[in-house]
Amino acid sequence: MRAVGILYRRATRTFDQDQSSLPVGTRSVLELLALTAPQTVPRIAKTLLLSRQFVQRSVDYGVDQGFLEFQENPAHRRSRLVSVTVEGRTTIEGVLRREQEHFADARDQLTEDEISTCLYVLNIIRDQTDWRPATEGGGLAGNEFA
Repeated sequence: MRAVGILYRRATRTFDQDQSSLPVGTRSVLELLALTAPQTVPRIAKTLLLSRQFVQRSVDYGVDQGFLEFQENPAHRRSRLVSVTVEGRTTIEGVLRREQEHFADARDQLTEDEISTCLYVLNIIRDQTDWRPATEGGGLAGNEFA
């Protein structure tokens, strides 16, 4: 887990220094919605394992920047859907392209099997970990003493 933390912090620092990059919350919402369909803020928060309040602030920033927009929700009068604008889609595609370019050297040093194994391990860690703070019941899945 230490290695995952180090990698996360290094990547965060690198992308935070990129002035053309997006705040991490807005980037996460944009990427999710660009790959799926419009969703409500609570649904986005649940999918991304983030607090509803953090997602709401990220969405509000995205709306202010013209990356996201609200749509009426036929299933619920008060909970609007959030969708990606054309500008938002162009922006997230640019961010993802820059990230791919940034990691191209590392990717070229790995085999497909190594990449698949890495993704497999990371998915297990993700699935077996509840990332909420311990004070809110977070911890390793199945660990009643965490």
